[in-house]
Amino acid sequence: MDTNFTSSTTQRGEKSLLYNNYLYRLRRENQNGSFICVCRTKSCPRVITLKNDAIIKCDVTSHNHDPRLTENIQNVFTGLKRRVITEFDQPIGKIYDEEVKRFRRSNGSAASIPIFETWKSTL
Repeated sequence: MDTNFTSSTTQRGEKSLLYNNYLYRLRRENQNGSFICVCRTKSCPRVITLKNDAIIKCDVTSHNHDPRLTENIQNVFTGLKRRVITEFDQPIGKIYDEEVKRFRRSNGSAASIPIFETWKSTL
């Protein structure tokens, strides 16, 4: 059983998870308590099954597309989202700057996150 995935909730309140740099969404909950998750790319056939917070089954088909985000950038987004929700008294811009600095320290000072620059301009 594999427990190496990150779960979160989308802006619409739907359950989502990141596994091997691919994003999945919850399709349904089975009567036995397991969950069927499908790749968020609609044309992708990849399916995984979760039970007791572990992946118990991964189908043999492979993704028909590249991952959306690298794992380290997805981790930054997850940390950023968690901090914005829990540290509601802090300005979002300040939290953003701290998370980007943390990312750059751990990945080299020249590391950039182009998607963040676009996102920050909307703050």
